[in-house]
Amino acid sequence: MYVDEDKVKIANNVSIVDYLQSIGEPLKSEGNGYYRHRDHDSLVVNDRKNFFSWNSQGVSGNAVTYLMNMYDMTFQNAVLKINEDIGQYKINKHERKEPVYPLTFDYKVKEVKTTENIRHYLIKDRKIDEEIVNQLIQADYIVEDIYKNVVFKWKEKGEIIGANLQGTVIIPEEKRIRPDRPYFKHVLPTTKEATFNGFNISKGYPENLYFFESPIDLLSYLSLKRHELRNCKLISMDGLKQQTVLATIKRVREELKEYNRDISSIKLCVDNDAAGLDFIKKMESYQYKRIDKNLVDIKTDIPYLPKGEVKWDWNNELKSIRSFKKKHESELSCKMLG
Repeated sequence: MYVDEDKVKIANNVSIVDYLQSIGEPLKSEGNGYYRHRDHDSLVVNDRKNFFSWNSQGVSGNAVTYLMNMYDMTFQNAVLKINEDIGQYKINKHERKEPVYPLTFDYKVKEVKTTENIRHYLIKDRKIDEEIVNQLIQADYIVEDIYKNVVFKWKEKGEIIGANLQGTVIIPEEKRIRPDRPYFKHVLPTTKEATFNGFNISKGYPENLYFFESPIDLLSYLSLKRHELRNCKLISMDGLKQQTVLATIKRVREELKEYNRDISSIKLCVDNDAAGLDFIKKMESYQYKRIDKNLVDIKTDIPYLPKGEVKWDWNNELKSIRSFKKKHESELSCKMLG
């Protein structure tokens, strides 16, 4: 059966939430643009990105893929059904919505005095250096909330301007919004000006900039290289965000001007995977022009990808090194006892 390209394009670009609701699919809103199927707990629809993930079945995609997997349709029949349904119902084409930013940042976090859960998660599970964790807790950069989440505070001149929430309890696979994300993650909405700040840590003058995909990767890198780092700023992008890199460079440039200093180096310390390498490729042509007219290229520092792996981040690297050292120490101890 032949289906013309125009019909395929229409079906591929239909708003998946509008379409599924129009044909009576039982979706319940979970906030922040996510919907969950009432009859299939592991099926989650992302309105903002216009796709679904059915975790228990290991499938994801658009409205066409949904019909093919939920109702065992062929590609052609799914495309034709969507086009026919569009003729009967008022269904919108999916359009990327412009983000809406609050005028002020509202720190809606219920903190608790204990740090037992976040310490266990960061030190025991993620293998972050204990001294670093203690220092961040003492400096009020990380706290625990009532849901046992790690709260990573974004600070500027001592003021909280944003925050990440990182879960410490593993989510059952069928309940996950993303099958590859076992822990709860959330970035609190903040002002347009602060959105591209991210969780960050400075050591001395921020002349050397290091960009990471998450706070955990940032702390993992710091755990591995803390004694090598001088006059630096480590920044979490919460993903791969060119805007965060450019906004940070602009902000730090102004900050350093007060001390007659300038940016010396810029490094992307992203994951060693397809997305990370693609981001590096997009950014590699950028050059920062210093006040003295010298140019600073964007460099990379990514972990080596072990054989058989398709993704490796700085936390994988940290845990691998810690595990190797522990095994080596155990073997050495056995030899000494023998």
